[in-house]
Amino acid sequence: MPRTAARTVPPPAASPGGEANRYLRKFKSSLVQRWSHTRGTELYEIVDLSVYLWAVDRCDEALAVLRSVTAVVTEPPRTRDGIADYDIWCPVVAADALEARLLSSRGDAAALVASARVTGDPGLADNPEFIRDKVTVAPEKMAAAAAETSVQRACRRLSRTLTGLVLLAELAATDHPYAGYYDAAEVARLIEAGRDQLRARLVAAA
Repeated sequence: MPRTAARTVPPPAASPGGEANRYLRKFKSSLVQRWSHTRGTELYEIVDLSVYLWAVDRCDEALAVLRSVTAVVTEPPRTRDGIADYDIWCPVVAADALEARLLSSRGDAAALVASARVTGDPGLADNPEFIRDKVTVAPEKMAAAAAETSVQRACRRLSRTLTGLVLLAELAATDHPYAGYYDAAEVARLIEAGRDQLRARLVAAA
């Protein structure tokens, strides 16, 4: 598919107008001015926003933000040299994984489509040590986030840790071979702990 335009229109769920949470309002205000599907920094922040909304139980809004990306960027974009641009594709796959999780939690059959995008990711590599490391370092990353005095840094650390874990959870949910490299129950526990921690930070910043 052709690459998306550098300037795209954010969904209403990303608008700062009417946002009651002070931190989310500030985050949205900055992000909507830079909204893009062709820059990795902005794509990661779009996924961060969806994680924040999920953390505070605003799942419909989180899905709207996710779908603004996943419905448009459906295959890895290429660099001028024809190489897959994973700076852009990695956050898209993270968005696919969280979308699959949210849809699955409500029994939506569309979860199967999102899950298939995750398991069909051409960037998935059979690297047991790297995959296991996503789980083993998560508690340390959460502890570092808890020690952060900056709400922005704490929330970003938690979001990036959670997205990695959610991807592993989706692989486990589909019985992907790579899920044999880690304890799926531990991944589930860490996701709940991280989400609780993120929710507490966001609520405190409201």
